[in-house]
Amino acid sequence: MDYIQNDQLRILVQLQEKDVRIAEILEKQKNLPAIIASIRGKLDKAQQDLSASSDNFDSATKERKSLESSLKDAETKVTKLKEKIPEIKTNKEYHALLKEIESAGQEKSGIEEKILILFEKLDELKAKRSEMENVVKEEETIFSREKGIIEKDYNQLAEMLKELESQKAGIVSQLDSKLLSEYNRLLADKRGLAVVTVTDEHCHGCHMRIPPQVFSEIKKNDKISYCLNCKRMLYWKPKDTD
Repeated sequence: MDYIQNDQLRILVQLQEKDVRIAEILEKQKNLPAIIASIRGKLDKAQQDLSASSDNFDSATKERKSLESSLKDAETKVTKLKEKIPEIKTNKEYHALLKEIESAGQEKSGIEEKILILFEKLDELKAKRSEMENVVKEEETIFSREKGIIEKDYNQLAEMLKELESQKAGIVSQLDSKLLSEYNRLLADKRGLAVVTVTDEHCHGCHMRIPPQVFSEIKKNDKISYCLNCKRMLYWKPKDTD
């Protein structure tokens, strides 16, 4: 920063650069839980689908057991009705019993048909559940891998933050206490930008135009200047510098 003649201004610019980088890292760290939540979306969806598939299978299994119980009752009913045949004494009673046996047999056949259909449904539901179990395993693997990458990034950011904080402490130690107090106040009031460049005669903080005479003074970088509008500290940076 040879283009800055004032030592304290140079320190302020360096301090601002560190604080900008620190703020960027803190913002990334803050967003990491949301990023992890977003990549977990597919896994959560797969787990929900598996749960729904398991519920459907369990429900169909309960229905099958209920129908099997009803079938057993229907078979018992038919058997008992047939056992009454030897006791019949009149044609009227015989025909009435035959109708009753026929009705009970139809009920039994209807239950058997429902059970057969349900067995086919259970096979489909079981296959679907198995498919969803595989999907969940796959999504768990993907999530674990991506989460590991994010956590690695988080650890790297933590190390970078630690290094920047150390560098910042070294810079702060060189700054006048009153300037540091003013800088910290501006940093809090101006959304993390207390020291900004002047670009094309405009304040980079509030984008207001700097009067030509004031701009000429700022370009010297030999003192701490302030934006007349936003009150930020200003300096000039040549375009051919990093």
